[in-house]
Parts: sequence; C-alpha cells; structure tokens
Amino acid sequence: MIKKVAANPLAKCLTETGESRVLTLPASLPGETATHVADLLLSARTHPIDLDASAVERIDTPCIQVLLSAAHMWREDGIAMKLSGQSGVFADNLTTLGLTTAELEVGDANHA
Repeated sequence: MIKKVAANPLAKCLTETGESRVLTLPASLPGETATHVADLLLSARTHPIDLDASAVERIDTPCIQVLLSAAHMWREDGIAMKLSGQSGVFADNLTTLGLTTAELEVGDANHA
C-alpha cells in the first residue's frame, strides 16, 4: 500500500501497479511543487517506478532536479526507473538544461 501524505496536493499522481509505482506528473510543476514531488518519490523508494511526463506543460528547474536526484537514488538502489512518456515541453526543458531522458532512466540494458 502506498503511504499517501494527506497534505500533499499531488498524492493522487502516484499509483500502485503490483510491485511497481507510476508517477503521472501533472500539467504544471512550478518550483514550489518540488517538495511534493520529492515526498511522493521518497514514498515510492525501493519499488520500480514509471514516470509519465506526457501531460507536462510547465516544469521548473527545481522539479527536474528532484527527478534527477530520484534517478540517482534508484540507480544506487539497483531498482528500475523509466520514463514512459514525455511532452514536448518536458523534453525541451531537459534539453535547455543540457540533460537527456537517459539521465532519468535506470535499470535496463541502455541505462545502467
């Protein structure tokens, strides 16, 4: 069972699918939501996670930093993290920061 933080307005974005978790990022992720995203990711730690960024229309750098930090934790734990979808805005923001989606993926043959 996923532990939902009652005060987290993004709690509904994290769902459980068997042993895995799915984090469906909302359309708008301003910097002040970074803590909420971090809380959700920490509650999913030790489980494979699928990030769905297909609905993202705005994402500020602090939220991207949280996602990168999570990928680092999942990599250290040896647990899979994948990016199942991304909007053009999400991809453009990564590119602007000099990043690629590979930096958010962990655990398959292409992303050790």
